[in-house]
Amino acid sequence: MSSQRGNVSRTRAQKHKNRYVFKNDLHDKTPQQIRLNKMHVSTVCQHCKDVIEWKIKYKKYKPLTQAKTCTRCQQRNVRKAYHVICRDCAVQARVCAKCLKSADEVPIEAPQPTPREEQQLQAEMERLIKSFPERKRRAFLRFQAKGRKLEQQHEEDPADPEARELAQYVKHTREELLEKIEQMKLAESDEDDDDYDDDEDDYEGSDADSKQSSDSEDEERSELKDTGRKRAEK
Repeated sequence: MSSQRGNVSRTRAQKHKNRYVFKNDLHDKTPQQIRLNKMHVSTVCQHCKDVIEWKIKYKKYKPLTQAKTCTRCQQRNVRKAYHVICRDCAVQARVCAKCLKSADEVPIEAPQPTPREEQQLQAEMERLIKSFPERKRRAFLRFQAKGRKLEQQHEEDPADPEARELAQYVKHTREELLEKIEQMKLAESDEDDDDYDDDEDDYEGSDADSKQSSDSEDEERSELKDTGRKRAEK
C-alpha cells in the first residue's frame, strides 16, 4: 500500500495467493473433526452462525469439555461452545444464544428438534397424511427423510467428489412440512377438478353423439317412408 497521506486504496493485486483451498480434515480424520464438519449451527443469528462456521472451517473451533452455566436460568445446561445461554432459554426468549439479539432484530436459525419432539412431529405428520393416496404419502415421506440442503458459505469445485460428499442436509422444520402438506392438498384438489371437468366433457360428448345418432335414424325413417310412398303411387 502506498505511504501517501490520505491514500488508503491499493491498486495492485494480492501478493500471496493459496494454490489450494484449506481443508480442515486433510490431515485430521478423527471422529471429533468429522462430527464438527457435520454439525448444524442453530439457535443463533446469521452473523454468529457465520462466525462459528468460520472457526470450524479453519480449525479454530474449541468445543466444550464440560457444560457451562446459563446466564438466564443459572443452570449448567450450555453444551455448545461460544453460547452464553442454553437451548431452552434461547427458544423461549426468542434470542440468539451467542449475542442475545432478539428475533425481532435479526433472524434466528431454528434449533434442531430433540428426540421427543421428533416423535411428536412424526406422529402429527402421520395423522395429517393419513387421508392421502399411497403415491402422495410415499412422496411426502421421501421429502421428509431427505431433508433440506444447507447453503454452502464458500464456493467449491462442483467436480470435486469430496465437496459433494460434504453437502449437508438438515431435517425440515414443522412449518416447512405443514407447507408441503398444504401444497400437496391443493395439487390433489386441482387434479380432482380436472377429473370432474373431463367427466363433464365425456358426458356432453356422449349426449352429442346420441343426439346425432337419433337424428340420423330419423332421416333414414323419413327416406324409407318416401320410397314406400313413391312405389305405392306407381
